[in-house]
Amino acid sequence: MIAAKSRSAATAIDQMSVGKLFMLVAIPLFVVFLSTAAWSRQRTDVDGFTNVVTAWRLGTSGTPYLPDHVPLTEPEYPGYLSWIVPFEDTAIGKYPPGAAFHAAPLYAVWPQDAEIQDLDISHLDLAAPPPVPVPPYGPAAITSALVVALAMGFLALSFRKLGSGRTAAGGAYIAGLGTAAWSVAANTLWQHGPGMMWIALAGTLAAGHFFASGLAYGVALLVRPLNALIAAATGLYISWSERDWRPAVKVGVGASLGLVALIVYNTIVFGEPSLLGGYSATFVDNATNLDLVAYVRNVALALVSRTRGLLIWSPFLIVLVPGIPTAWRKAPAWVRGGALGGVVYLLVLLKANRFSGGGGFPAYRYPLEALTAAAPLLFLSYSSWVEKRPVARRVFFWLVVLSICIHFLFAIWY
Repeated sequence: MIAAKSRSAATAIDQMSVGKLFMLVAIPLFVVFLSTAAWSRQRTDVDGFTNVVTAWRLGTSGTPYLPDHVPLTEPEYPGYLSWIVPFEDTAIGKYPPGAAFHAAPLYAVWPQDAEIQDLDISHLDLAAPPPVPVPPYGPAAITSALVVALAMGFLALSFRKLGSGRTAAGGAYIAGLGTAAWSVAANTLWQHGPGMMWIALAGTLAAGHFFASGLAYGVALLVRPLNALIAAATGLYISWSERDWRPAVKVGVGASLGLVALIVYNTIVFGEPSLLGGYSATFVDNATNLDLVAYVRNVALALVSRTRGLLIWSPFLIVLVPGIPTAWRKAPAWVRGGALGGVVYLLVLLKANRFSGGGGFPAYRYPLEALTAAAPLLFLSYSSWVEKRPVARRVFFWLVVLSICIHFLFAIWY
């Protein structure tokens, strides 16, 4: 009886429409993510706090400038309390506007005002700054949970192009619960969640809707400019594979609109056309540094360090690695292009920045966009290699269980 009902449910999932499959994944995950999201500053990293303040200011005043937060721009505070930096006679968050834009509409209608608070820095050997406005965290928590849940819904649609509905839904749940998508990106208003959502949408659109895919990549670029590498690799690989220049042009034109929008924003807000905005040139200097030994070490630690190792904190990925060559041979061009873009993105990011990504959060965060871009290839690795090997399948199952437990604990403790 139970087996018959299970088969019936599996068949129903396989026969679901695209919209129903999307909701089957996105709605329950949204509820889970929202239940563990950060609803106060005490559970938020400096990156998240910066984006929250910027989103609040955009939503309530229509400007990214933060005159009430000028005290946080004193040299000893950036990187410890926030990444709010000085600009002329005011202050501004150093990040691109994309993440804050996603939460700004909710802040525009949220009834609760910001509260003037002392920032607790008892864990730092610093003099406390004057009290500053701290916005309510409800809009940021809802936005963070929602964009990651939507990202997993879009991944399910990509997976459905490559396998059954039940496997697609299962793969999306594993991606959402067994990685730092839950414990980091859905926890607070990082750049990762919005970026993952647009990358996942762009990936599923890349199977034929090239200009629309490029537009989605363009929005991801407004969240984090480095996402342009994923767009470029995807479009170029599809064109090379199909011996047709049109996919690269269409993806490129769509993504370029985001690039233009970012430059226009930086010109208006920072007074000069640039991609860096409030970032310093340190990342560019790191990217051009020729110390290859340090670079290789940085990449290795991003994978296996005990604090930030991708394969340590999402160990089910280890079982998928041997199946990647088989998956690559079977993968369509849009899957290969996205995976290649994710690898390029992560390698460039790890050349420009330290693997740890700072502190105040669990596990890892830098690989999240790359994982999202490469997820369809990893899905194929499971269906074409792991699923056919009983021992590998059992090991994969238990490592998935372990990964979900890890990120559940991280999500409720941090």
